[in-house]
Parts: sequence; C-alpha cells; structure tokens
Amino acid sequence: MHIKSKNAVIGEALEDWRDRGLLDTDTALRLRADLDRGGQSFSFNAFVITAGVVCLCFAAMTFVAANWDQMSRLTRLMLVVLALWTAWGAALWTGLRGLHWWHQGSMLLACGMFGAGIMLVSQIYHIQGNAADAVWLWAVGTMLGAALTRGRMVLVLAIGLFAVWHGMQIEGFRPDSDLNMPYLGWWGAGAMLALWLQSRIAAHMTVLALCFWLISALTTVASPVLAALILGGLALTAISGMLASLSGPRLLRGFEGAALAYAVLMLGIVTFYLTLSLTEAGFRDPFETETDPHGWIIPTLLLIPSLALAMLGQFRRWALLYDLWVTVAAGVLILGVHLVFPLPLLPEALLLAVFIWVTRMGWRLDQRSLRVIGMGGFILALLMVYGVTVGTLIGTSGFYLGAGVILLGGAWVATRLDPKRKTGS
Repeated sequence: MHIKSKNAVIGEALEDWRDRGLLDTDTALRLRADLDRGGQSFSFNAFVITAGVVCLCFAAMTFVAANWDQMSRLTRLMLVVLALWTAWGAALWTGLRGLHWWHQGSMLLACGMFGAGIMLVSQIYHIQGNAADAVWLWAVGTMLGAALTRGRMVLVLAIGLFAVWHGMQIEGFRPDSDLNMPYLGWWGAGAMLALWLQSRIAAHMTVLALCFWLISALTTVASPVLAALILGGLALTAISGMLASLSGPRLLRGFEGAALAYAVLMLGIVTFYLTLSLTEAGFRDPFETETDPHGWIIPTLLLIPSLALAMLGQFRRWALLYDLWVTVAAGVLILGVHLVFPLPLLPEALLLAVFIWVTRMGWRLDQRSLRVIGMGGFILALLMVYGVTVGTLIGTSGFYLGAGVILLGGAWVATRLDPKRKTGS
C-alpha cells in the first residue's frame, strides 16, 4: 500500500481547488511554491547525508595525518586541492540534477575541505600563528561561499565557526577578557544571510550564536549584575518585538515563535542569576560592589522600546496587547525588586510570577516551547527557594503555603471571570 506524503496530499488539494475555481491561478502557484520550499525541510535523510559529510571531512584529515611522513609537500598540497575541487564539482553536478540535500551536503563537504586545507597547509609550510586566526579565515571563506551559492547548511557552518572563533578569543571567561565586539559584525552578516535565504535552521543557529555571545559577555565583564540587568532589558525588548510582529506584520516570516522562545529563555536565565546574586549578597544593594554607581540608567532606558510597542499596540488594538503590557510590567518589577526594594522573598515571588506568565503566554499562543520553559522554570524556582533562600523548614513551608493559596485563589477568580462559563461551554 502506497502512503502519500503530507505535501503530496496538500498539493493535490491545491490543484483540485484551482480546477473548481476556489483559488485563482496566481494564489495557487504561490501556495505551491511555498509548499515546495517546505518540502526541503530537514529530514532524517538530510541528517544521514550531513553525518556522512562530517565523516568524510574527518576521514580526509586523519588519512593525511596518518601518512604525513610518507608524503612530499607537493603531494600533500595536491591532495588537499583535489579533494576541495572534487567536492565543488559534486556540488555543481547535484545542483544541476535538482538533488537538493545532496547539493547542500556537497557544498558543506567542500567548505569542510577548505578548513582542512587551511590547517594542513599551515603545517606543511610551518606557518606560525594564532589558531583562532585560522578558524576566522575558515569562517570568512565559508560565509562567502554561502552568499555565492545560497547554501543553507554552509551558512550554518559559517555561523558556528564564527562562534567557535569567538570562544577561542576568550581566555578562561575571566572578568578582564575583551567583549570581542567585531564578532557582532560577522554575526549580523550571518543573520542577514539567514533572512535572505529564508533558512530556519540557519536562523536557529544565528540566535544560538547571539545567546552564546551575550552569556559570555555576562561572565567576562567587571560588573556582572549591571550586565545581567542590561541583558534582561534586551530580552524584554526582543519579547515585545516578537509579540508585535506576531500581531500583524510578521517581519521574520514565521520565525517569531522560535525567536520569542529564545528571548523568554534568556529572560529566565537572567532572572535566576539576579535572584541568586541578591541571595548571596544578603539582599544588600547589588551595586555596592559595582564600579558604576549610575548603572541603573541603561537598564531603565531599555524599557522604552517595550513601552513604545505596548502603546502602539494599544493604538492599533493588537491581539497580543495584554502580553505587551505584561512585558513592560515585568521589566518595571525586575528593576524595582533588584534595585529599589531588594527585600527577602520578593525576588523569588517575582521569579515564580515570570514563569507563570510565560506558561500562560504559551497557552495563549499555542506554543509548546513556551509552556515547557514556563513550567520547567517554575519547578526550578521552587527548588531554588527550598535550597538556598528561606533557610528554615518553617519559613519554607510558609512560603509554599502562601504561593499555593495565591495560585489556587487566582485560578478560582479566573474561572469565575471566564466569559465562556456564562455560556455553559
């Protein structure tokens, strides 16, 4: 029995709707093109091809290393060049035949051979230098290849290589390490290419690379609390931006949900860090040990974009207006609790409230990732309260009792105010 794929069934339905006049020809063609692009999504076969390409890259490097002493310099160099251009030839052949994932895999293999060639040539001619510079050259060449060939997997490799280069620049994640600001320029180029190629996997890699840079900045600056507050403000701005885009324009072409989940996850990490920082400091002013007495100014200014988007949503009556205003309120409460009123139990209560809001937003948007982050963060917050905050079993039980009563009371009030209850649904 032959089972049709989901895309085949949808394609047949489009043809039927066009034949019956339910869809005009132009709309049907555009829907068909979008369906074909979706058919190139990452699958198990694509994973097998990618894994095979990675194995070939390692095979080439280990083969040359095993026979290094028996080869002349010219033989080594010719072998590297031959492997590189053979991979590009395979990419051209598979591209002309319309073999999408074989085409992507061949280009990935060629860029992998390019990196292996850089390393091997430097060994052949005993070129002395920083290993990070070699990775940077590999990343630049790979990104150029992604731009010229529109290779999505090549772009993923390039973004990952720049992240590796950034990690190699950091010396033990010490407070005196540089922020590596040039990395943001290369990251921006990768983000623009991901948007141009409409590649979701490259977009995911782009966001992960940015999160890596932000977290590394948090661990290397001299004022970690200030950096955490700034990072929290940036996460709130990103959340507001994604909610605004989901309300209408869809500027990221459907990637808003994934970007929103990353921003929420970053906000959760920052809130956990700030809560633990206050606990360890004994709820003193977190800026007592910081070098900048006016550090509160920048985090406060970062609330302006969220406030502006909430006001714009109020004017245009966006569907996600509620969550936009809650985002602003969350920013105000985070600054207030961690800067103005650093009192016991308040940071923990705010942490629980943030993850409850995230969970509710996940149900409102029907987004599973937000629900998982919200419920997982809520459980971790409860464990943190039990482990380090209250300190006594009586105090801990009192905190849990109060939290339980508030949650159950809120659920009862929400049920009574639910408009569906009046209709009997």
